[in-house]
Amino acid sequence: MKKMMFLFLMIGILVITASCSGNKLEGTKPPIPDVEIDSVNTPVVRGGYCWYECADAPSIPGIVERKQPTIVSKNARINITFNSEPKPNNISITRRKKDEKSLYKQPLTVPCEQGVYYYEINAKWDYDDLDADSSYAFVIEVK
Repeated sequence: MKKMMFLFLMIGILVITASCSGNKLEGTKPPIPDVEIDSVNTPVVRGGYCWYECADAPSIPGIVERKQPTIVSKNARINITFNSEPKPNNISITRRKKDEKSLYKQPLTVPCEQGVYYYEINAKWDYDDLDADSSYAFVIEVK
């Protein structure tokens, strides 16, 4: 009888532990996505975020203006991957050409016009009762 009670107690603890740990986002900061252009990893900088706590950062191009742009070819494919769980529920990407003020939605291909381009990724996680978001930036130069 004692063994049976112990078994039920252990199962109960496992069920409670599993259900409680399911509503937490991992880590103290949001994960940084992998950005690959023509099989080349492109450095990504985390901007402002809310992930259990909030942190501000300059907007683009401020957070990447001192970074060396990744040299890419025209019309190359841009792959953005979040390798951690949970994955964001919503991702938006904007592109801005150096010395231009306008931001606009962009396809996930490198433009055909030469120049330096700033990209901003905004990711949002709606995970159980937790809302989290983060911005990221990277810079490329089309040659």
